[in-house]
Amino acid sequence: MSVSNILRWTVAILFLLIGLLLTLGGGFLVYLGGSFYYTLAGIASLAVAFFTIRRSAKAFWVYAGLLVATLIWSVFEAELHFLALLPRLAMWLGLGIWFLTPWYRQSLINRKDSEADVALPPNRWWIGGPALASVLLLIVASLQGYVRNSEGTVRNGDAVAAADDWRHYGNTEGGTRFATVNDITTETVGGLKEVWRYRTGVEEDFKATPLNIEGKLFLCTARNVMIALDDATGEELWRYDHGIEPPMENQYARTCRGVGYHEAPKGYTGQCAKRVVTSTVDATIIAVDADTGELCSDFGEGGVVDLWQGLGADQHERFEYWVTSSPLVAGDNLVIGGQVADTQDLGLPSGVVRAFNAITGEFVWAWDLGNPGNNEAPAEGKTYTPGTPNVWSIMSYDADLGLIYAPTGNPSPDYFGGARRDFDEEYSSSIVAIDASTGRASWHYQIVHHDVWDYDLPAQPVLVDVRREGELVPSVAVPTKMGDIFLLDRRDGTPVHPILEKPVPQTGGVEGEKLAATQPESPLPNFHPFRHEKDMWGLTPIDQMVCRIEYRTMNYEGMYTPPSLATGLTQTGTMLYPGNFGGFNWGSVSVDADNGLLVAAPMMLAHRLIMVTPEQVAEAGPIAGLFLGSNHPAVRYDEDGPMPLLGNPDPSDPFDHRQIKAYGYPGPFMSRLGTQVPCFEPPWSQIAVIDLNTKELLWSRPAGDMSQSGPFNLRSGIPYDVGTAVRAGTLTTRGGLTFLSSAMDAKVRAFDLRTGEEKWEAPLPGNGLATPMTYRSTRDGKQYLIVTVPNPTWRYPRDPTTNQYIDSQSVVDGKGGYVIAYALEG
Repeated sequence: MSVSNILRWTVAILFLLIGLLLTLGGGFLVYLGGSFYYTLAGIASLAVAFFTIRRSAKAFWVYAGLLVATLIWSVFEAELHFLALLPRLAMWLGLGIWFLTPWYRQSLINRKDSEADVALPPNRWWIGGPALASVLLLIVASLQGYVRNSEGTVRNGDAVAAADDWRHYGNTEGGTRFATVNDITTETVGGLKEVWRYRTGVEEDFKATPLNIEGKLFLCTARNVMIALDDATGEELWRYDHGIEPPMENQYARTCRGVGYHEAPKGYTGQCAKRVVTSTVDATIIAVDADTGELCSDFGEGGVVDLWQGLGADQHERFEYWVTSSPLVAGDNLVIGGQVADTQDLGLPSGVVRAFNAITGEFVWAWDLGNPGNNEAPAEGKTYTPGTPNVWSIMSYDADLGLIYAPTGNPSPDYFGGARRDFDEEYSSSIVAIDASTGRASWHYQIVHHDVWDYDLPAQPVLVDVRREGELVPSVAVPTKMGDIFLLDRRDGTPVHPILEKPVPQTGGVEGEKLAATQPESPLPNFHPFRHEKDMWGLTPIDQMVCRIEYRTMNYEGMYTPPSLATGLTQTGTMLYPGNFGGFNWGSVSVDADNGLLVAAPMMLAHRLIMVTPEQVAEAGPIAGLFLGSNHPAVRYDEDGPMPLLGNPDPSDPFDHRQIKAYGYPGPFMSRLGTQVPCFEPPWSQIAVIDLNTKELLWSRPAGDMSQSGPFNLRSGIPYDVGTAVRAGTLTTRGGLTFLSSAMDAKVRAFDLRTGEEKWEAPLPGNGLATPMTYRSTRDGKQYLIVTVPNPTWRYPRDPTTNQYIDSQSVVDGKGGYVIAYALEG
């Protein structure tokens, strides 16, 4: 068989398979109310296969028509969005090469024919023309830049008092992540060079943003190992390891995001006049001397405060409470929330917020939202209210107003709210202002009513002054998982710009649910556009079609679509957009505090949510135990492994689990074909600047490129901006720059705050998980930029029979995470 015939049969079979997939899948999509294109393209592909087998030049004409129709349809749906056009056109352009080769003409010749008797194929420009137009269209689309609306207005170049250090997790007590040091500017940033790097020696998560005080950097690693470095050289000054060994299977229970710093009042003569404190993953607070790293033995019990007090002895064994966020230093108090496990359970540990004296560790007050009039510790034998919304992220503090700003979560179970109590409903997914001296709630504003989407407030509220109608309003910006930012007067919680209550979808839901009829809508620019079928994405038209089918089979009416049960092929669950990872997450936002500009780096990823009833769980048998977890009260063990139980398994349990009518299982909305790409088009994250004074979006652009990612989890090496996942926040400086180091492309970047132009970038040894910071060293007077990066090679091997983690020693170099310092040359 000749080469042309081998190729002819290969092309015919390929078109036959493509045609069958597109025709059958496209037909189902049409049945669901979707696009006709895939069915028509499938029929055309079958025709191409048929005529190719028959050696007919009609295959050429059918394919030319398909290419022209695809080009028109692509422009209609995707306009000039390069990454939306690419999967619509690239496969057809690749297949069309066959018709432009000499082998195609040869394949038309039958052995019984002479070359002179064969009808020559049509002019190849009938395919070459549309193909060239498609290529030119892709080139033009690829040149499209970021969105830039204006550069804002400069109000005052030094409205905020200058400071050279970085004393709190977000630099200031109000979490601005705004640095007034300005040696590094838009003009000089190009001269940044790495000047030193330090390895922590600790593997696993490394999400910490260091503090800088008096020539020292203070930070923590996974397992709450505390370290001090010389801020000009990176030399280790001391290290304190409390020997914490959290369960390896829980990634959040290994994390330490930062430390706190406290100086005793003048006249203090005890030990540790300057101390570094951290709240730990095994629910304690530890205080060490800032100069030596030794435990402050007069703090709590031998340097440790036990946070399990008042939570219940039985809860301690279940390991459903830990602290991953840095303590808030509010005057002479340490204010602590806590992370409660996200499960399908009732009666989890309390989400209480507590204050302890920073010198002695003594209990000061508690805000237990189930007992709003009682700010004392529980009586002996009693506990704080179980299962309340918790404050797992970072809080902020306004010393002048004496208020602490706490972002609350939603009570468990995350996706069913029919069993919630009145006080849960009042305070869940809210920003709460707590009196720093008494622990009493001063005001609160609920961002999500009756949250059944796991849209808890994940980010540190940011305190910033905003100009409105000529008046400077002390405000608090509240970033949300939905990609919204709410701006409130931090004195009393009233909106700075009017916030309307808008009706939200009510269809779907499950038995026993109590949906909210409206939700507050922020007037500021948001990052959650409504997703349409045409936004579905893939590498080829085939997986794009599959994602379109799934989009059509999921319940989706925009944000706040009620979680619904899967009922069959035409109803497979609910699409959550944004997903429960954000929007914004614990990295929060930064501000240009001089001018009221907010720098946002939200993600724009979706989840598919499957709701199942207890009866369906019981029918699933042992498999259900993998979803619910071994500690769930509805799970028992027998010889077959974990088995779910219906109803209330323990008569002595005060929480009737029969109230839970459905369990929710979320997962990333990725292609079902194993390509490891999201089911909708990029960008999947952005970095943007909003003028809080005028509500204007100044500019936005994708945050991160695809150089370190690609289909099938392969590194593409292509530095094209798609907006990768972003794991932390931004740093903004008086030098007119904003820095980002946690996009999943192993780079740190500097952007011009006013224009969005990228001014500088540097490669990192791995993907960052923390917010960068900066300071001017008291040792040499230089401004340094600090980026932390986890060891890019860490991994946790699993036992294939139990699916449990074996150990954490399987690393390439064992040297741990990185602390990397950059400074200007000279």
